[in-house]
Amino acid sequence: MAPTTEAAIEFASVSKYFGDAAVLSDITLSIAAGERTVICGPSGAGKSTLIRCINGLEQHQHGTIRVSGETVTRAAASLRHVRAHVGMVFQGFNLFPHMTVLENCTVAPRTALGLPRPEAEARAQALLERVDLPGLGGRYPSQLSGGQQQRVAIARALCMQPRILLLDEPTSALDPEMVQEVLDTIVGLTDLGMTMVCVTHEMSFARRLATRLVFMDEGRIVETGPPAALFDAPRSARLQRFLGRLQARP
Repeated sequence: MAPTTEAAIEFASVSKYFGDAAVLSDITLSIAAGERTVICGPSGAGKSTLIRCINGLEQHQHGTIRVSGETVTRAAASLRHVRAHVGMVFQGFNLFPHMTVLENCTVAPRTALGLPRPEAEARAQALLERVDLPGLGGRYPSQLSGGQQQRVAIARALCMQPRILLLDEPTSALDPEMVQEVLDTIVGLTDLGMTMVCVTHEMSFARRLATRLVFMDEGRIVETGPPAALFDAPRSARLQRFLGRLQARP
C-alpha cells in the first residue's frame, strides 16, 4: 500500500526538556498515513524520546503533536483516543510474566475494546501465525527465547488493530543471532499498510523497511528523505561522519 498525503503524525515546533537539558529542540515533522519512517542517529540524539512523545509516554513542553487528527495532551481523554490508534513495541518485551502468550495478546482487546474472548483469541492466533509462532499460545514468556518474546510483543500490539505502529529499538535487547528473525518479521508486516515509525541502529534494516529516513543528532532533525538519498548521497557533514563511522566498524 503506497503512502497517502494524509498526515498520520504531525510535529509542529516540538521541544522536550529533562530539567534544563533540551532533549528535543524545535522538531517539525509530518508523517503521512501508510509511510514507514525510520529514525536513526547516535545514542543520545533524542530518537526514543521523540517516538515516546507520539503516544504520550513522554510529555513535551512546547509545540504541538497531532496523531490521526487528535492533539496529544496530558488529558486522559486525549491519551485514550491516541492510544486507541497507536500500537507500541518496546526495547524490552514488556510481556506479563504471569500470563500465557495468548493471554498477553488478548487482554487489551478484551478490556479496552470489549472484544468477546473467542473473537479476541481467534485474532491473536491468526497474528501469532503471522509472526511465525503458531501453537505457542499456551506457553509463558519465560519459556520463550528473546526473539520469540519480541515477536509475541509485535503480535500483541497488532491485536489492537492500530493505524500506527511504533517500534522503539525492537532488537536492542536481543542476542545477535535473534536479531534477524525479528527484523524479518517487521519487514513482513509492510503489506498491512500501517503507518510505521521505527527507531533502530540497524542500518541495513532501515534500508529494507523505510520509505523515509530521519537522521537526528542532539535533539534535532538534521536530515530527512528517502533512504537511498541519505545513505548514498548524504548532504550534511554530520550524517556523513555518522555513516563513515558505521562503515569503519569491523
